[in-house]
Amino acid sequence: MSIVRKTHKWASIFVGLQFLIWLGTGLYFNLMDHTKAAGHSYRAHLHPSLDWSSLQLQEPSAVLKDSAPSTRLKLIELAQKPYYLLNHERGLYAHFVNSYSLVDAVTGKAVSIDTDFARTLARDSYNGPGEIISVNLMEPPIADFLKQKNAAWQVNFNDEVNTSVYVEADSGRIVGHSDDDKRLADFFLKLHFMDYANQGSFNNLFMMLFAFVALFLSGTGLYWTVDLLKRGQYKIPLFAGKNRVNLFDSNQKNLGERAFSSHKNLLDGLVDHNIILPSTCGGGGTCGRCRIRLDQSVSATTADREHFSASELAQGYCLACQHFSDNVEKITLLETTAAKKYQLALVSSTFISPFIKELRFKALTKEPIEYKAGAFMRFMIPKGSGHSVPTSVPGELQAHWQEIVRKDYEHGACSRSYSLASIDALTQELVFVIKLQSAKEPSQLPGIGSNYLGNLSVGDRVEVLGPFEEFYAKHNSDKSMVLVGAGSGMAPLKALIEEQLTRYRDHQAGNPPRQLHFFYGARSEHDLIYLDYFYQLAKLYPQFHYYPILSRPDDAWLGATGYAQDVVALNWQQLLENGPPEFYLCGPKGLMADTIGLLGDKGVPQSHIAFDDFS
Repeated sequence: MSIVRKTHKWASIFVGLQFLIWLGTGLYFNLMDHTKAAGHSYRAHLHPSLDWSSLQLQEPSAVLKDSAPSTRLKLIELAQKPYYLLNHERGLYAHFVNSYSLVDAVTGKAVSIDTDFARTLARDSYNGPGEIISVNLMEPPIADFLKQKNAAWQVNFNDEVNTSVYVEADSGRIVGHSDDDKRLADFFLKLHFMDYANQGSFNNLFMMLFAFVALFLSGTGLYWTVDLLKRGQYKIPLFAGKNRVNLFDSNQKNLGERAFSSHKNLLDGLVDHNIILPSTCGGGGTCGRCRIRLDQSVSATTADREHFSASELAQGYCLACQHFSDNVEKITLLETTAAKKYQLALVSSTFISPFIKELRFKALTKEPIEYKAGAFMRFMIPKGSGHSVPTSVPGELQAHWQEIVRKDYEHGACSRSYSLASIDALTQELVFVIKLQSAKEPSQLPGIGSNYLGNLSVGDRVEVLGPFEEFYAKHNSDKSMVLVGAGSGMAPLKALIEEQLTRYRDHQAGNPPRQLHFFYGARSEHDLIYLDYFYQLAKLYPQFHYYPILSRPDDAWLGATGYAQDVVALNWQQLLENGPPEFYLCGPKGLMADTIGLLGDKGVPQSHIAFDDFS
């Protein structure tokens, strides 16, 4: 035992020193000026200045014909002039290896970023007092931007912080600004992530070594703890207790005293009493929707501080998922919903793309479930075993799963939220569209909720809460609707489309059709779910316009290519033909961020944008 104690103490010194470094660098990150640390002291915010409608631009098809094979064509503005940016080799992110070329959008001539052009672009993005003193073409690795994998022009200014502006050599993209403040911040970041080999990543040898030492420290600490436990040094309660808590509604009406388990958070404890609070994060404290008010003496958590003001915290406002019934005498419900607890039985489970399943459930209740299109339900996933690859992948889809590591794993109980794609009017079956999430790394677990549901057999039952109605169409509006989605973001958008078309069909007399524009993005044609269904809807309803888009099409694809948000931009004038539209978004994080940014640049007010963020 003495050897364990000695090695534990020496390991703790090594870990402790790095923790002190983390503490110091973390304190710096909290106190620093984030604008300066990002190199933005003299970075100018560039805004579009061209009147695109007055320009006579070359046809994109002609540009593509005269250029090398491209995966993407984009119209951009550089130095107050229009250019076509062609991507010949595309990386996942802008800083990955990419191959670009520029074409003057007016003359159709190829353009390269030379020294003078780089000077102009750098000067446009700079608003400081300095003058350009040198311009250098840099090949990666670039010390100021280690993640940048493409060549860039370094344009240096003689201001007091030694600003350098980096312009990507092929595309003209401003990689970023760097100066003495940013270089100091990068140094502290290197210490914080133990990037002592200067790789620009926390996934390095030193971090791995630290992880092994920390694991050893944990193991010896556990061994030491067990030894102390055997000697009676610790007393651990074996069973969870019950706490009696008074419950009040938002009007301070006393709902009586209820018993709560001391081992369940209040969000799950309220479910035991058929009181359902909205939650999309499953108790992680990130969505901020399960709001309640407790005794003012209860300490606020980090998640509470993220979602409530200081005055609200002082009054006892908090998130139900972050607190337990210990030391709680009174719970005030701030928001009640019509959501209920249901038992669902699986009716069918069908692959509609290589990684997306359509799941149909039957509610084990006599009363039909009422909901607004766009609603979601919270699935209670029990503790159990999981499989990274479904047990029943059809033969024609087996090739898509070959690279997925087959892995059996154990997981704890949790909850996950999924949007309703529809409720079948004839069978009253609840339809969900769920993507089976695979692990990004072999050491990680795949999506627990999606793979659990994807591996259910017909007849299996699952408990759900809902429906929660937070993303829905404005029914008193006659504005055009623009719906933008990708992947399993299809589910709520499909429901919204069907709701609008059904509403028009049932009340067609005297009601002008509400224009619907549906932009749906996927990688390949295999991933375009419900393709024939939406084509058929477009034939039946003239007001419905369907735009399927592929980011990685094959040669046979004749439709739009690129990303959904880019095709929205290309069709902008058509979308405005019936006045300013409303926008409904659901999809991956990148699509949501880019589309919201596009709408902001176009001047679309926030009141005209609704989104269901499941990323």
